[in-house]
Amino acid sequence: MKKKLNTWQKVIILFVGVLLVFSAVFFAEAYLSHQQVKSASDQCYDKGGFPKVVKSGFDIELFECNFYDETTE
Repeated sequence: MKKKLNTWQKVIILFVGVLLVFSAVFFAEAYLSHQQVKSASDQCYDKGGFPKVVKSGFDIELFECNFYDETTE
């Protein structure tokens, strides 16, 4: 015979499920943010520049690709 879940067991299972979903979304967002910065930086390096990145949380607030100019120094 199957045993029926009581109210507390249902609440705990629901809480664990929601926690797993939020954790997966959080880590996916962190990974994608990292990949975005890495891709932009790699493209900057490929062009001979030096990237400047300012992040706030997962968002890129500022991205600059600075180039070294020998004539200015």
